Amino acid sequence: MTESAAGRNELRTVSVPEQFAPIFLKAQEYVRRYFEDRTEDPEKSSIVIHGERYILVRAASMSVEFFDLVTSLYADKGPLEAVAVAKNLLFDIAHSIGRADARAFHLKMGVNDPIERLSAGPIHFSYAGWAYVEIFPESNPTPDDNYYLIYDHPFSFEADAWLRIGRRADFPVCVMNAGYSSGWCEESFGVALVAAEVECQARGDPHCRFIMAPPGRIEAHLERYLEQHGSAAREHRGSGRAQVIIPEYFQRKRMEDELRASHEQLEHRVADRTAELERANKALQAEIIERELAEDERRRVYVKLQHAQKLESLGVLAGGIAHDFNNLLVGILGNAGLALEELPADSPARQTISDIETAAVRAADLTRQLLAYAGKGQFVLRRVNLSHLVEEMADLLQTAVGKAVRLEYNFARGLPPVEGDPAQLRQVVINLITNASEAIGSAGGTVRLGTGVVTADHAYLTEAQFGAGLPEGRYVFIEVEDDGVGMDAATQARIFDPFFSTKFTGRGLGLAAVLGIVRSHGGAIRLTSAPGRGTTFRVLFPGQDAFAQDAAAAGETEPARGGGTVLIVDDEAGVRDVARRMLETRGLTVRTASSGAEAVRIVREAGDAIDAVLLDLTMPGMDGAETFVELQRVRPGLKVVLSSGYSQELTLPQIGQPGLAGFIQKPYLMADLIATMLRVIGAV
Repeated sequence: MTESAAGRNELRTVSVPEQFAPIFLKAQEYVRRYFEDRTEDPEKSSIVIHGERYILVRAASMSVEFFDLVTSLYADKGPLEAVAVAKNLLFDIAHSIGRADARAFHLKMGVNDPIERLSAGPIHFSYAGWAYVEIFPESNPTPDDNYYLIYDHPFSFEADAWLRIGRRADFPVCVMNAGYSSGWCEESFGVALVAAEVECQARGDPHCRFIMAPPGRIEAHLERYLEQHGSAAREHRGSGRAQVIIPEYFQRKRMEDELRASHEQLEHRVADRTAELERANKALQAEIIERELAEDERRRVYVKLQHAQKLESLGVLAGGIAHDFNNLLVGILGNAGLALEELPADSPARQTISDIETAAVRAADLTRQLLAYAGKGQFVLRRVNLSHLVEEMADLLQTAVGKAVRLEYNFARGLPPVEGDPAQLRQVVINLITNASEAIGSAGGTVRLGTGVVTADHAYLTEAQFGAGLPEGRYVFIEVEDDGVGMDAATQARIFDPFFSTKFTGRGLGLAAVLGIVRSHGGAIRLTSAPGRGTTFRVLFPGQDAFAQDAAAAGETEPARGGGTVLIVDDEAGVRDVARRMLETRGLTVRTASSGAEAVRIVREAGDAIDAVLLDLTMPGMDGAETFVELQRVRPGLKVVLSSGYSQELTLPQIGQPGLAGFIQKPYLMADLIATMLRVIGAV
């Protein structure tokens, strides 16, 4: 397998547009060297090429004879299903082999540039006996969603196997060529690709012609080609389209396997964490019993509070597991929703897909239970009278302050109720009282706890922590005042930071937790303090009768089709892909970004072309909060919908700035996502 020096300067193993000729000529040389390094040793059943062991397989056995075998095995199912099964098997096998061969070849030959990696593929194709490749000038091989390749295989081994025995097929037969070439290019460029044969010599067409593109774009390219080539369209419709869709059988099996594996993984994790909780509870209960024997009521209450704080770390573990699993459920629910929408109403597969969707919804319920345990679930809201709530805590509060601290109460009567979670509101009071007691210390002093109502205008709210965006009106307040050491301006600036303390190393979220709870209830905090003059915290909550909800805004409408462009930002490829496909079903144009930095770049380059952004909160590098700030800086007023596995009440405080257009919690159903994005864009 040698060539003359002159022959090496000619491109003989592939046909490409003129601008690509130099790089393919270079690839031809090192692929030639690769295959010249060949050793055959029949005594050891060995064919070794450049250190890699190869095997020889008859072409017909992987083409016409394979189709005949599957047709005989599926005789009771009919020829159409037999052909579909054979195509699915051959394409998936060839696609996997193409990726593996490309990866091994690139590593062995030290090829790193994407175009150089691609250029080696067609030449490797020729040397390995698959087919000669002729790439057309209108091709656009770029490492993104715009990737497009149109090419012929003049000497396809699959079509040749049919022609050699005088057989003619009524469908495109070059399935392995499509799978192998798309697998090689996918590995070269790092983007998902699929190829379909639109014309086939074994079917009587003049060419074996293929189109390669990302899965989300392949249908549009095929439709355009078929409209421009009428004869190919008449032969192609009804047979070739199955090549560009993930085979239904494998798709359903992958979904079932993913769901089963996810369930098993979650069950193992829950079992492990439950065992840890049981051991921790037993140890803590033993400690509580031992201390209760020697301590008074105040000490027993204090130990129980410490108990709750120690369990906080276990809650973080449970919350982390639930958050990760929610991302998996987005893909499962999304693909199930898409499958149900695409399947005919009478398809027997609908019940199976529906069962998968139901199981995923149940799994989502389980993650919500884990989030609730971790303190990251949605609040249980009810009408609360703050005066009554604080009065009921009097005995508990007395045990939470030092012996040298005196508590005084001043509760207003006839307060309007507030909408809130009683447990969270009690936590606000306990944290504020504990902070006031520590500010007084052993020197002794007074803590005054009161409630009341105030009519707050814009100026009054602007002076409060995160009150600038709140509406004017009546607010019910809890006020905690101490005559302790007070704080200077620098301390006040950091007082709401997690674990910050002026006395010793922080032991919890403290006032940071207070701020998060208040903000999630639509409230604000006014802080007044000075060194030597004590500190006053006034926590404001909107009165129940202060702001009426717009009934029209609360209603949900059926998602409609709309126009516009949405940018999906999520580090999980599965989430990006399924969200994109769901939105595209309603006529939206979708772009995707795998990181905050990529999203900022796309918005900067696209300008006003992006109508809205679906932004994941938790991402490596630039997280959702940082990305939101940067997006608003690059394009002020850009509509951003935040997405997270945690609830809205826990997520929005992390953003720390107004301006979000909406929020949707993972895992979401297809209808919910479409309705949210169309509403934000203004298409409904």
